[in-house]
Amino acid sequence: MAAVVHDLLRRLYDEAAEGPRSLFILLLPLLFLVLLPLLFLRRFVESTASPGDDRLLSKLPSPPNKLPIIGHLHLMGSFPPISLAALAAKHGPDLMLLRLGTVPTVIASSPRAAEAILRTHDHVFASRPRSMVAEVVIYGQSNSCYSPYGDHFRKVRKVVTVQLQESPGIPPGQGGGGSAEDDADTDLLDMFEAGTDTSYSTLDVAMAELMRKPEAMAKLQAEVRRMVPTKGQEMVTESDLPTMTYLKAVIKETLRLHPAAPLFVPHLSMEACEIDGYTIPSGTRVMVNAWAIGRLSACWDNPHEFIPERFMDGNNDVDLKGKTDFRYVPFGAGRRMCPGIHAAAATLEIMLANLVYRFDWELPAGVRKEDIDMTEVFGLTVHRKDKLLLVPKPAW
Repeated sequence: MAAVVHDLLRRLYDEAAEGPRSLFILLLPLLFLVLLPLLFLRRFVESTASPGDDRLLSKLPSPPNKLPIIGHLHLMGSFPPISLAALAAKHGPDLMLLRLGTVPTVIASSPRAAEAILRTHDHVFASRPRSMVAEVVIYGQSNSCYSPYGDHFRKVRKVVTVQLQESPGIPPGQGGGGSAEDDADTDLLDMFEAGTDTSYSTLDVAMAELMRKPEAMAKLQAEVRRMVPTKGQEMVTESDLPTMTYLKAVIKETLRLHPAAPLFVPHLSMEACEIDGYTIPSGTRVMVNAWAIGRLSACWDNPHEFIPERFMDGNNDVDLKGKTDFRYVPFGAGRRMCPGIHAAAATLEIMLANLVYRFDWELPAGVRKEDIDMTEVFGLTVHRKDKLLLVPKPAW
């Protein structure tokens, strides 16, 4: 085939001068050679899918305009959580079916649907679909975040959880053994690396939101400086944090508006399951849109506004684990909840507390708070499009 393509390209250069019609005729066989493998792949995927499963999934609400081969991928946009939230508002506010390429994927966009997947039927959706990218880049089968549900996952997760609770540092990786302990060491190193990126991006959006709302910044600084017991103390310590309720509210509100993982890593159903009258067949991919849930007007007053006070005055018991309130699940819930949840929260609290304790912050000359752009870029780690430039001034 390579020789055929090479010959066509040579003829293309030789005969392009003959005019557009000749060029079009020459390109037809080349186009056929490019599309033929894709058509075979599509036919193979469709032929291996269960017709019964397709019939069950077809009952779910789904956007129109599905295209051959790519399905609904053209509807994703540059920031998929926003595009999916808009599609859900029109076609399926709780559950919605998309074809991402030829892969059927169910999107959950409401607290009720998230609770059904992450708690009620947690045992059904505890597995992960196989991902070539995860296996190549981050050793997906050994990484507890991406590995399928089973004995190996449970062993690695148990070791990781214990070490996160008991060890203040990063355990040394042993490597090469393939045991649960070795994979747990690798898992922890991956987790700390990913946690560094997500902590930085979350801290960035927290400071950006506070600079856009000076009254919230002033309230936070007043609390932190008031709650530090020793006058002139150089830094805020972990023992100072429990009484800082507004600090915790600021972190919660930041994660509501800007979850580090706005789309949860896909879940995979291990058996057929019924949710809201729809049957989700075994082997179906399911994704929870945490970004959409955090901005539902039915759940939050002024959902697009940064208002830390919403997590106080009776709502300060809303926790990070999604045990009782699935309006707020920034770290997931159930068997696949992020095991580093407490470490992440503590890291964010101590970093933000020290930033506002020791310094007063100003925007550069000529920059107004309205100029801060909160547009985010989607990727392995979600971050703001523009860098935040601030001028620190020692508070004393």
